[in-house]
Amino acid sequence: MRFTKSELRHCALGTVLITLVVGMASLFTQGFASFVAHGPIMKGHEDIQCTGCHTRGDGGMRQQVQANLAYALGKRSHSVNYGFQPVTSVQCLECHSRPNEKHPVYRFNEPRFAEVRQQLAANSCLGCHIEHTGVRVSVGETFCSHCHSDLSLENDPLDVSHDFLVSEERWSSCLGCHDFHGNHQRTAQTRVANAFHVDVVRDYLRNGADPFGSHKTYEAKAGD
Repeated sequence: MRFTKSELRHCALGTVLITLVVGMASLFTQGFASFVAHGPIMKGHEDIQCTGCHTRGDGGMRQQVQANLAYALGKRSHSVNYGFQPVTSVQCLECHSRPNEKHPVYRFNEPRFAEVRQQLAANSCLGCHIEHTGVRVSVGETFCSHCHSDLSLENDPLDVSHDFLVSEERWSSCLGCHDFHGNHQRTAQTRVANAFHVDVVRDYLRNGADPFGSHKTYEAKAGD
């Protein structure tokens, strides 16, 4: 049995519409969303609705379907987002923007960080924090090496100099003293022996207890 081009187009359109309806329903129905989510939510995001991060795309559903169908048929140069826009740092910073940020993502857009961006996408929140992976941080604890391999302090407060730690490539020790974002109300350790053990840090990155404490200068905005 042969189908005409028109019939094939209608069949494809019907399939796309069904997929979109199911996808849209999953984002608006929290109970159903757990079945179609890419993976588990990271700690602290459990009460956030899907639409708290996934914002609607441009145009209506019919326009999006028509545009992507035209793209599939070679009548359009680019596709458009179905239903919702991709999540970017914009959504993250709506809840986590704070003036005391030690490593703001915009800083890593500077030309001097071009090589670093190839290795670690630090100019985006998603370079280290990928939702639906079930972990707080999706890169290892040695990421400081990408920017601080030539670190040297004139008045080093640490009992074992940072110069020595860098020369020994002990990058797994950095987060034992330093809060990357600088939002915890605390004073960094000045003795290496008092640093958090690397296993404690790794557990924290995976979604474990926060060794830096619960007192923060700026709390994240409550999710929708």
